[in-house]
Amino acid sequence: MTSRFNDLYTCDRLNAMDILRNFSDDYENNQRILFNAVQESFTVAKRLFAEWKIRVRSTVALTHLGPETLEEAVQNYINRNIDLYDLPCMTFEVILALTRNPKISLPAGVSYSVISSFVREACRIAWEMSTLAYPMDTALAIDAEVMDECKYRRTYDSEFSAPLVNHHVWPCLMQGTRVITRGEACTKRGASLCRSKSRNSSPLRSCLRTRSRSPTRRSRSSYSIY
Repeated sequence: MTSRFNDLYTCDRLNAMDILRNFSDDYENNQRILFNAVQESFTVAKRLFAEWKIRVRSTVALTHLGPETLEEAVQNYINRNIDLYDLPCMTFEVILALTRNPKISLPAGVSYSVISSFVREACRIAWEMSTLAYPMDTALAIDAEVMDECKYRRTYDSEFSAPLVNHHVWPCLMQGTRVITRGEACTKRGASLCRSKSRNSSPLRSCLRTRSRSPTRRSRSSYSIY
């Protein structure tokens, strides 16, 4: 399952970046969009799974006699019925959450549904990881947090002496307190929590300073994991 999460980074993310580049040449903004899409996918999956598990436990408890414990019986039911979830609904909820996120933007008239295929696969993986007996989850991440080398690699364009995360590119995957797969983050001096969203102004403008325009086209090698 972790290999599918890694494939989401190395393959699906690149395709989604190509799609976003057709609408926005703000490289950092596009990275933020996909990072938040994965985070929101896990948030939605965890919530819906928790609600479903409550219903499953109530149903199984009516007929449970043993010898396995009730929790074991519930997990066995979940394992047998892992596909009982509404993927289109999850995808819609994630896209809606992206629309409401003040730290990311797309040009007026462009919907986050342009990356619906990426979101759908992220939701699928998030759901399956949430249903495990020992679930996997993405680590909490905020802009301007201190860079944690145990959880994240620095991007190729990071300021390697900078201690704070400017933005996250890919989530860190964890199982409890154990890091399963490191994520990726960009560190910059002067990293700030403040990033404004305006659909009527250029997404290249940050709240504190104006960054230089990212190249419109980048080679795929610049996105690769290292």
